[in-house]
Amino acid sequence: MRFWIPTLGLVALTVVILLGMRRGWLGRKSRTSTAIGELPSAPVSLGTARTAPFEGTYVGTTLAGEWLERVTGEGLGSRAAGTVQLFDAGILVVRQGAPDVYIPIELLDAVRRDRGIAGKVADPHRLVVLSWRLAVAVDTGILLRHPAQADDLVTAVESAIQQKEAG
Repeated sequence: MRFWIPTLGLVALTVVILLGMRRGWLGRKSRTSTAIGELPSAPVSLGTARTAPFEGTYVGTTLAGEWLERVTGEGLGSRAAGTVQLFDAGILVVRQGAPDVYIPIELLDAVRRDRGIAGKVADPHRLVVLSWRLAVAVDTGILLRHPAQADDLVTAVESAIQQKEAG
């Protein structure tokens, strides 16, 4: 009988902690949804494909320059396997079990390789970070399955950004 009281206390404490974590997660989701605004929708026609679809994992989106400040609103907080492909109109990230992410070329600012994003540290030869603008600047990380594909994606996106800036 003596063990029931501490056990019930621990169970109650665990429930309170879990409810606090849930409240914090929902608060972050609400704050980031407000901060980033509405996500762009993919057009009916994306134009010509500039790359093949590359297999990888959508790691997450963060506020620009803040690799731990994950954006959870608008479905951007869901890590998922999928593909990433560059088209004339922009980049389409097709995620399994989560909404697709479309980044229009005109909102794309930069592409780079990095060691980490959204709390995930990875091989910099495979992690590609796309910097783009919504209501605020954000970074989106894609962990590609093959390092050679990261080279191809970075080169293609850099070329698309240069073409956009040239005219």
